[in-house]
Amino acid sequence: MADTKPRPQALDTESAPRQIDPFESNYLGVLRTNDPLLLEKGANVEIYRDLKRDGKVKSKLQQRIGALVGREWTVTAIDEAKAADAETLTKMLKSINFDQLCRDLLDALIMGYSVSEIVWTVRDGQVVPKKIVKRRQRRFVYVDTDDGPQLRLLTQQNMLTGVDLPDKKFIVHRVEPEDDNPYGTGLGLQLYWPVFFKRKGIISWNKLNDRFGSPTPWGKYPKNATPDQKGKLFDALRAISNDGVVMTPEGMALELLESKLTGTVTTQQALCEYMDDWIAEVILGQEPRTKGGGALAAASKERSSVRLDLVQADSDLLSETLNSSLIAWMCEYNGLAACRVYREIAEEEDKKAESETDKNVAEMGFKLSVEAVREKYGEGWSEKATPAPVPPVVANPAVNDQKSPKTEQPASFSEAGGKPTNGDAIDALIAAEADQWQPLLDPMLAPLQAALDESAKKGETAAELIARLPALLAAMDPSVLAEALAKMCFTGRLAGVAGIDPEQVAADA
Repeated sequence: MADTKPRPQALDTESAPRQIDPFESNYLGVLRTNDPLLLEKGANVEIYRDLKRDGKVKSKLQQRIGALVGREWTVTAIDEAKAADAETLTKMLKSINFDQLCRDLLDALIMGYSVSEIVWTVRDGQVVPKKIVKRRQRRFVYVDTDDGPQLRLLTQQNMLTGVDLPDKKFIVHRVEPEDDNPYGTGLGLQLYWPVFFKRKGIISWNKLNDRFGSPTPWGKYPKNATPDQKGKLFDALRAISNDGVVMTPEGMALELLESKLTGTVTTQQALCEYMDDWIAEVILGQEPRTKGGGALAAASKERSSVRLDLVQADSDLLSETLNSSLIAWMCEYNGLAACRVYREIAEEEDKKAESETDKNVAEMGFKLSVEAVREKYGEGWSEKATPAPVPPVVANPAVNDQKSPKTEQPASFSEAGGKPTNGDAIDALIAAEADQWQPLLDPMLAPLQAALDESAKKGETAAELIARLPALLAAMDPSVLAEALAKMCFTGRLAGVAGIDPEQVAADA
């Protein structure tokens, strides 16, 4: 009986390599892209470079790339104990235009792939890039080898398969590479047609404006006019118009043909705006401006800031390319521990909103620590010094002997009567009346206290108790308290004006 068990396969082999693909038709091993537009246009990737001539495409690409390059980058060692190596590598990267390198490599967003060449040098005993030069994509081609697709450089001597690239010299960043398309697929595939139709619409729009924006001179000449007469009429027409003119027989009258077009024609404008919306949605993921409701609100918000998910994805892919090429080579050349570079893409915090929140929380009785303030708002903050308390004003004692003034004594209060032995008349009156306020307040607050006790017994919630409070106002009688306060104010003012002795005022009250 035949053995039907599957034979074990080596772990590092492929079962469906490109070499056995029946649909692949490579000439001398040169791999071609599967981009349908490039296949239709002759596999010339330069048609995608031409898209950046469009202002809308250039503007939106700058927003997306700038949102990434504008973030701070960080280098960390894979082994946390090798943090010193990460600091050394950070200094190396700062000596080159690292952000410009990232911007050059992000050209792959529209082209599918981008290539930059490193020119190495030795500086201060370290092998570092002297410069990194961006190269045109059309100068490179992928060739199928036993180890997979290999990027090669086309030269004047070999314009078909090119020559091998030196090791550790070229950084290749690709977007959405596939098994049958190692070149990757950029946004140019989706941007080509909106840019194409937009350009055709603008041409048509300009022709419409030229045709109906200004009148056309019309000259008439008689049937028996001589060539000299016709020439004079033509010269007269050209004198008032540099564009088209009209000459007809039937007299020598000169008129201006006004446009018969009425109203406004916005077909070409609407087409151009639609294509601009298409471009913005492809590059930034923005909803078209013609949408309404929530989509319109979301589009308005996204127009002011690039979508963070797209920027984070671009950053992650770029970091993988750099970590596997430039960063790994610099660490290897200089004997450093393995490191990685990355950018943390996060929405910028609204400091104004945070400060208002902190202020509201502080008014509730809480206080931020100095460490929390510095973490939120940066270094340089310290706790504000508390102002010294203002000492109370003490009136001078009476002087019995003008020649021998008495030493100034602080005000004191007796334990029995609670009356001040010295001080202002108003202070004395307030101290005397303070003992009488509680009996006046108790009857007025009795209904409120009863309601609190009843609510506690019933187990009511705070919301239920608050809902009952307005009804208690009618049961609270403030007339007795108001009368006592009015009497106190009147008596105090009268005593202050009359200069009556404060002890006497307090005793009479």
